[in-house]
Amino acid sequence: MNRQNVLNIRSGYPALLGANKIAEGINFAVTVPEGAKASVVLYRKGGRSPWREIPFPEESRTGKVCALMISGLDRDRYEYNYCIDGKIVQDSYAYGIRGREHFGIPGDLGDAHQVRCSFLPDTPYDWEEDNAGSISYHDMILYKIHVRGYTRQHKLPQKLKGTFRGLEEMIPYWKELGINTVELMPAYEFCEISLSDSRGGMVSERRQEGKVNYWGYVPGFYFAPKQAYCATKEPEREFRDLIKALHRAGIQCIMEFYFPRETDALTALNAARFWKCYYHVDGFHFVGDGVPGELLVSDPLLYGVKKLFQQLPALQAEDGMSAEYQSGFLQDMRRFLKSDEGMIPAAEYHIRHVNPDGGTINYMASQDGFTLYDAVCYNYRHNEDNGENNTDGSEYNYSWNCGVEGPSRKLAVRKMRDQQIRNSFLMLLLSQGTPMIYGGDEFCNSQNGNNNAYCQDNSVGWTDWKALKKNERIYRFVREAIAFRRAHPALHMPREPKGVDYLAKGFPDISFHGERAWYLNTENTCRLLGVMYCGGYAAAENGEADDFLYVAYNFHWENRMIALPNLPEGMVWRKTADTSDTESENDFREREEDYQKNMEVNPRSIVVLVGRKKEE
Repeated sequence: MNRQNVLNIRSGYPALLGANKIAEGINFAVTVPEGAKASVVLYRKGGRSPWREIPFPEESRTGKVCALMISGLDRDRYEYNYCIDGKIVQDSYAYGIRGREHFGIPGDLGDAHQVRCSFLPDTPYDWEEDNAGSISYHDMILYKIHVRGYTRQHKLPQKLKGTFRGLEEMIPYWKELGINTVELMPAYEFCEISLSDSRGGMVSERRQEGKVNYWGYVPGFYFAPKQAYCATKEPEREFRDLIKALHRAGIQCIMEFYFPRETDALTALNAARFWKCYYHVDGFHFVGDGVPGELLVSDPLLYGVKKLFQQLPALQAEDGMSAEYQSGFLQDMRRFLKSDEGMIPAAEYHIRHVNPDGGTINYMASQDGFTLYDAVCYNYRHNEDNGENNTDGSEYNYSWNCGVEGPSRKLAVRKMRDQQIRNSFLMLLLSQGTPMIYGGDEFCNSQNGNNNAYCQDNSVGWTDWKALKKNERIYRFVREAIAFRRAHPALHMPREPKGVDYLAKGFPDISFHGERAWYLNTENTCRLLGVMYCGGYAAAENGEADDFLYVAYNFHWENRMIALPNLPEGMVWRKTADTSDTESENDFREREEDYQKNMEVNPRSIVVLVGRKKEE
C-alpha cells in the first residue's frame, strides 16, 4: 500500500483557522453553522474528482469551529475543499485557489469541484536579506495601480501582460518617474462574477458578453494571491519575487484590502498579519464598512507597518503609522482648479495639512471617479458601457471640460487642458502630506469619461500606454515636479507647518499671501493665493537649510498682479516653473529674470519661485 494513503486523523486545534502545516500534520479548522454537517474533501493535485472525503466528527467541534489534524498528507501532492451541508465550498482562509486559471473562465458550472484550495508550498524561499528600508509618509511618493489593467496594453511579452511578473518589468519606469511606494488594488483571490450552480456551491464565470467585477471590491479569499494575475503556476513564489524585486529597487508595496460589513474582525487581522509576515508587504490600505480599525492599529505584530484608512480609527496608533486618505483634498482642490467661488480657505487648509499622529494621503484622482485627464475633458459621466443607463458612478466629479465635452481638436482647448493637468500635479506635489498618483495620470490616461469602470476589463479600464508617447511633455513635467518636491524638504515636512516664526528665523515656516504681501484675501470672489516656505525650517540632504520657495496660484480667468514678500537682503525671487508655459522643453529650470516686489501671473496658472542671491 502507498504510504501516502495511510492517514492519521484526530481532533485538531480550532484556534488555527485554515489548513496549516504544524509538527503533527496539517490542521484543518473551519467555521460550520450549528447543526450542519461538514467534511474535508481531498483531491489529488490538479484532479477534479475527490480522492477522499473525511467527515468532521461532533467531538471535533468547538463553538462553531470544527477542527481535524491529518498526518501523513503531502501538501505538494494534494488540494482540498470543504463540504458543508452537502455543498462544496472553498476555504475562506485558503492560501491559494486552483482550478480555473482566472477564477472565472467559462466552464462546466455543474462541476462543483472545478475550483480547489491549495496549501502553502513546502519549498523554502530565499528572501536574500530582503529589506525595502524606511520610507516615511512625508517622503513617500505613492502610485496606485490595478495589477491586470496597468500592463495589459504595455509592450511586454504576452505572457507577462497583466501579471505580477509584468509589474517587475515596470520597476525601472517607476524609478525614473520618482516613485518609491506602489499600492496594488485588490490582488488577492476574488470571484469576478459569482453564480450559484445546481448543487448550491459558489463558482465564478467570466463571459466576454457579461459583466465582470474588474476592480475586486467584493468579499475575497484574503490569504491567496490572485492566480489570474500570474504569469506562472506558482502565485506564492511570483508575488514574493515581485516584493523582493521592489525592495531591491528601494520601492515599498502597499496592499489594498476591501472588508465588507459582514467581515469577521479576526479574519481581517489575520490576513494583514499573514501578508506582512509571509509576503513582506510594507503596509495596507483598508477600505469597506467591515474594517476593524482599532484592532488593526493596536496589534503588536503590525507595529511599524503602514496602515492607511479612508477614515482614521478613534484609537491612535502608537507607531505613528496610521494615515488617512483625504477625499476632501480631491473635492476642494478640483473645485479650486476649476475656479469655483469661495475655495481659498479650503485650499489653504489642504496645502498645509498633515495628520499630527501619522500620515495624510492627498490625491487628485483615483479609480473611483474620473481620471485626471478626464476631469479636464468631461463635465458629465459617460458610463453607458456599464449597462446601467448611465445611472451608476458619482454625479459629482468637480470637473471642467475646458469648453468642449470630450476629445477636441481645438488648439485653445487642448492647451488649456494641458495647463490644467500641470496645475493639478503641482497642487498635489507642492502640498504637504503624501501625494498619491493614480497610475497613468502622469501621461493623460483616459477612460473616455467613464467614472466608474469597475466592470470594464477592456481598453476602457486598462492603462493606455500609447498615450505616453503622445503626452511625453506632461510625463516629463510630472517627473520634474516630483524631483523638485523631493529636492525641497520644505514641501514635505514631517509635521504640519505652524505658520509662525517659532525658530526665530525671521520668517514663519509657512505664510499665505494675496494681491498684497502678508495679507490673504479669502472673499468668495478671490481665486488668488500665494504660499511662501522659509527653507530654514527644513534641512536638505546635505544638511544645509532649504531654499525660500514661493508658489503663486491664480485661478482667475485673467491676469493678476501679486505682491511678493521681501527676502533677506541681497536675495531675489527667480522663476522656476510656470504652468502657462506649455511649450517649454525644460519645465523646472530657473529663468533669467528676477522678481523682487511683484509678479504678474497668467490666467489659470501656477508659478513657482525660488529665492536666490542677487547677481552683481
